[in-house]
Amino acid sequence: MKVLIYDNHEKDAGGACLQALTAELDAKGIEHKLLLDEMLPTNCKADALFAIGGDGTILFLAEYSKRNEIPIIGINAGKLGFLCEFEKNSVKESVDALINNKLIKDKRLLLKANINGKTHYALNDVYVQRAYDINKGNMVAKICVEIDGSIVSKFNGDGAIISTPTGSTAYSFSLGGPLLSPHAAAFVVTPVAAHSFNQRAIVYPAGSTCKISVIGKAPVSTFVDGAYIEQLNQGDFIELSCAEKPVVFLRREGYNFFEKLSEKLTKKDYGDFNE
Repeated sequence: MKVLIYDNHEKDAGGACLQALTAELDAKGIEHKLLLDEMLPTNCKADALFAIGGDGTILFLAEYSKRNEIPIIGINAGKLGFLCEFEKNSVKESVDALINNKLIKDKRLLLKANINGKTHYALNDVYVQRAYDINKGNMVAKICVEIDGSIVSKFNGDGAIISTPTGSTAYSFSLGGPLLSPHAAAFVVTPVAAHSFNQRAIVYPAGSTCKISVIGKAPVSTFVDGAYIEQLNQGDFIELSCAEKPVVFLRREGYNFFEKLSEKLTKKDYGDFNE
């Protein structure tokens, strides 16, 4: 067995979690290798990828995991850690569960976004928001949403979020969007501060194609899983579809999404987390 380890040094202060994990892997005779940022564009084979950090760390690793078909075991070294399966004090449990085949696969859909000829993948969401242009002022964005070639919405506002089932618990949820089961075959388009009473979130099948077009003069900024991509102008658009391969997580037997959702979203310090 061979595993990779990615350690977010900002979350794992002093590398305490990394040290505990490598010591446990050594004790069990499991081959391991540290995954560095400069290695992410390359391909590798491994049985699992331990991600030490928070939800942002897992989002950062999603495309690498998908491309190399390596399942992720998340170890939460932050505060919320909604996507992580283990806490930093459960390192031994995570290793024992792996070697004893006590982990189950949890497959999550990815959004595939074509933005000006470049392909990006989102585990959580793709976000378009109005961008300030010194020559045009801070104008609202004008956006057209098409599903399978049919226009389903046009609106003025601050932007739109297109989320996966996984991302439905994130920014889309904070805007009043619906929570989807993580294994629902669907995506959600949620308007942001739309200037209309009748604009609501739209749930559409994962097998459909969604097109987000900029139809107004105001430019928009595009983000994929929180990372800035580029600015789009009038006439530009994003094509969104379901990625061919999912991201796979390894979970404890008996994993229950709704129990974890209730636990994490009712934490007293939820509003103060630093993921």
